[in-house]
Amino acid sequence: MSTRIRVRDGRIEVSTAREDSVRSDALVEHVPLRTALVEAAGAQLTWDVTAPAPLPDTDVHDALAASAWLADVYGATVADAVFRGVDVEIALDAFGDPTIVDAVRALGHLNWARAWWPASSGIPALDPAIVAAEVAVTSHLLTHLLDDEDAVEHAMTDAHDAPAALAALPPALAADAAELAAVLDALAEDHGVAWAPTTPADVRSEWALAAGGERRASSADGVVIAQGTAPVRWSDVPTQTVDAAAEARWTLLQGTDTPFLQVEVPAVRGVLSTPELHAAFGPPALDVDVVLRRADSVFVGETVVPASALFLTPGARTLRVHDPLMVSPEVPEAAESARDRAQVLAFATTRLTAPDASLAERAAGARA
Repeated sequence: MSTRIRVRDGRIEVSTAREDSVRSDALVEHVPLRTALVEAAGAQLTWDVTAPAPLPDTDVHDALAASAWLADVYGATVADAVFRGVDVEIALDAFGDPTIVDAVRALGHLNWARAWWPASSGIPALDPAIVAAEVAVTSHLLTHLLDDEDAVEHAMTDAHDAPAALAALPPALAADAAELAAVLDALAEDHGVAWAPTTPADVRSEWALAAGGERRASSADGVVIAQGTAPVRWSDVPTQTVDAAAEARWTLLQGTDTPFLQVEVPAVRGVLSTPELHAAFGPPALDVDVVLRRADSVFVGETVVPASALFLTPGARTLRVHDPLMVSPEVPEAAESARDRAQVLAFATTRLTAPDASLAERAAGARA
């Protein structure tokens, strides 16, 4: 294996590759939904979670700040070359500190799971409190490396429900849950975080129940003019809200007095959080916006549409489901590729029983 260091436009790229891999002069780029990310002091560490290289790729924007940890990940030779800003390729016989490298791997994977975990049929959602708890514990091992000096405190705040979530895990995971809870208690004391008392009744229903049922019938009847489906861009909606493997369905109808549009999107089962989503239909000039609210196992909504909607060409009958707090519907982007989605779904399935799976992943696997 070798490490390539490129200096370009005032930034330094550090990437690792096997000796027989194809080399390119282009800067390293990763597909977002497959990318693990760690925000380090003076740099970003990234890699493809579905096909990780031996070491992360690193984009260094502040060599001085990064010098505090580069040797721990890549070794002293690479750290020195980065600090001097030389454009070289170095053959590595050894990495940096294996404990630090493993912790970076674990944190990046947890960050990926928090942003992109594709909950769907057969892939249960991850409990965000347990993920946050594991982020806090792992961040504690990397305090000298992380860009956020308060990363542990922030993760602990996100993990406020962790004591109850850990107490509710099945007996097979009880020992690991108790171990994580003990570490969290110590971190809470060190960082001044107050935990709510945990009791057996403190079980969060959204992880104990499976949402079910069918879509409620519409209050309006009409003649179906057109129907269709559309992929939901994963980056347009909060993770673990919409079924990652399903598509949105729309139906255009002519009612007694006016045409209207119905939209439904399969929701992630077992998670009862109910963010309000929106669906934009047709070209922007049509100004059709459907508010989607959780109704059992789907997000549903309907709205009256202009008569001109009935005469849209098939290519103009587009639908974009999104969270308006995350993205603007006026900036349409194509959905992630089917190949990338399938690769991530397959990867997540393997994580439920992987030997190195996080506790949150193993807990999801126990519910699968």
